[in-house]
Amino acid sequence: MKMIVVCALALLPFVGGDSSAGEYRNTITIFVENKSGFPNRVQVQDAELRAEFPEDCRIARKVSTLCKGDRKRVLRPPPRENMTCAVALALLDEPRCTFKDLIFDDWIDGWMKARLTVHTSRGGLGMVKVRALNNTESWTTKPGLRDGDTVGHQ
Repeated sequence: MKMIVVCALALLPFVGGDSSAGEYRNTITIFVENKSGFPNRVQVQDAELRAEFPEDCRIARKVSTLCKGDRKRVLRPPPRENMTCAVALALLDEPRCTFKDLIFDDWIDGWMKARLTVHTSRGGLGMVKVRALNNTESWTTKPGLRDGDTVGHQ
């Protein structure tokens, strides 16, 4: 009898369980191209992924900047969200709150491409924000991306 229980427990991780549609996100592959003849430091944000970031994680990120890394710091006056530094910094350590804003931050040589995977909306289209730090620091939004599209930036 114990052997049956052990076998059942061993197979449990391999059995698919119920999952809500929100947990599964489709992705597409896009290319970011430097249309300049000179190297650019390019940053890319996945705008669809950012839209799904939990609200408590957003609040924790704002509060944590006031805490300056000190869990024991007491904020006076307290933030209107009533979140302490200890709670905010602990939330940022959780896996659901630890994704990075940037999905790409590197130099791209002139006329070269970088291959990226981005999340799609419910309509199946992706959206990214792109900027070249050495040219301009303003973000350019690129909506309506399909699998295999190339996003050009100078």
